[in-house]
Amino acid sequence: MFKNKVILQILDYYKDLWALSYTSAIAHWDLETYMPQMGASARGEALGRLSVIRQKMFLDQNFVSLLHKAEGIKQMTDQERGVVRILLRSLKYYEKLPSDFIEDFERLTNTATVIWREAKEKNNFKIFEKSLSKIFDMNKQAAEYLGYEDSPYDALLDQYEEGLTSSSVQNFFDGIKSPLQELLNKITTSSKYFKTHPLETAKYDKHKMSELNDKVLKYLWKDFGQNFRLDTSAHPFTTSFSNNDTRITTWYHEQDFGRSLLAVIHEFGHALYDLQSAPELEMTPIGGGSSLVIHESQSRFWENFVGRSGEFISHFKKDFDSVISTSSASRKQLSVGSYHSYFNKVRPSLLRVEADEVTYHFHIMLRFEIERGLIEGRFKISDLREVWNSKMKAYLGIVPKNDSEGVLQDIHWSGGAVGYFPTYSLGTFLGAQWESQIKNLKLKIKNYEQTEQWLEKHIHQYGSTYTLEDLLKKNEMTFNPSVNLKYLEEKYSGLYGF
Repeated sequence: MFKNKVILQILDYYKDLWALSYTSAIAHWDLETYMPQMGASARGEALGRLSVIRQKMFLDQNFVSLLHKAEGIKQMTDQERGVVRILLRSLKYYEKLPSDFIEDFERLTNTATVIWREAKEKNNFKIFEKSLSKIFDMNKQAAEYLGYEDSPYDALLDQYEEGLTSSSVQNFFDGIKSPLQELLNKITTSSKYFKTHPLETAKYDKHKMSELNDKVLKYLWKDFGQNFRLDTSAHPFTTSFSNNDTRITTWYHEQDFGRSLLAVIHEFGHALYDLQSAPELEMTPIGGGSSLVIHESQSRFWENFVGRSGEFISHFKKDFDSVISTSSASRKQLSVGSYHSYFNKVRPSLLRVEADEVTYHFHIMLRFEIERGLIEGRFKISDLREVWNSKMKAYLGIVPKNDSEGVLQDIHWSGGAVGYFPTYSLGTFLGAQWESQIKNLKLKIKNYEQTEQWLEKHIHQYGSTYTLEDLLKKNEMTFNPSVNLKYLEEKYSGLYGF
């Protein structure tokens, strides 16, 4: 896999860089899970300094010379080419961004994450507004440092998906917007349409819910608890330290147990990608998945095609019954069909993470338009609440009652992630193509071990070796949004009878 002497030298040096990233990842994970709130300032300082140390090590002239030498090597394995590609992208980043900028940004976002959490708990955007304004200002500056051809937003999109541009995202949304609006109209005017489901207001036992989440993960991954764990955070996320240490989080509420369960299954999809990356890629730049579109195609694949499936629901039906409080709902009325309609309901809603398969993409369009508008200077952070609410009204016909349901619902901006959101929709549509491939090969989604083996063979084992485009070519595919549009039309015409 790695034979070239220059590449081997690069990988040997890279292990020190990997160790710094590993340490930073643990600190970030702890920030979101167990760190006392007052520790944010010191944590931000430590992580800021670590980021500068990593930059200095990356820009070591001997290492840079090795990278440029490797750039000219013609005979390399795919994995060796992947290493060079990934490292040259990082080199561009570190050469163009000043060290004090990197340190300040790291310090800002670590503190901002805690401030966002407080603002969300207190339902007060004003608490977070100043930090968010600084984050977007620094993202604008980062775009100028990195450079772009058309829009400064392109430089930020590229950080999350190599080569992604504003125009390509806009073309994608232009192509799916009308079909999704037409489908949503058919559903909401159907005689079978319902606005609320009893299970949404049914209270559940948090301890039993935690046990159920563990049971689901053990069912999906036999080594859960050995190289994979679940914790709680203000917003679900996944962190992978190595093939043998991947961690996800979920959240718990008083009612609507599906919020916690689907978050677990979504994050499992992310975790699986990293867990099944080839062991030989461990501690290299291409270990684990880096393409966010591919990553989100995995999380959304498991969430939508497994977590919402009739087979999955039937298997865990009795467990669902035991979690639901008897005072909230009559268990005798909770049939498999009732659970299925609950997990597959379509209805304009306020929160992205709880949105159904149809309306989900309007939440992403809104965020894409807001991020692009802020970065291109068409409006300011002080306008954000008004812009958010007006776009929610235009796309989904509803307006948030408070900030926690609106501008404060996502953690991404507090961590500095501007340009991430479009990968959710792109990944969702790609996930439907993976499902179509599996179905065409007569593999059964409900045979999870078989499904995991297919995903490992065709996607996971390669880690970050290939770009999205090259991975699709390797699987004799091209990105085709019509696959997901067809799936949605067929599924929901059956459920809603039109």
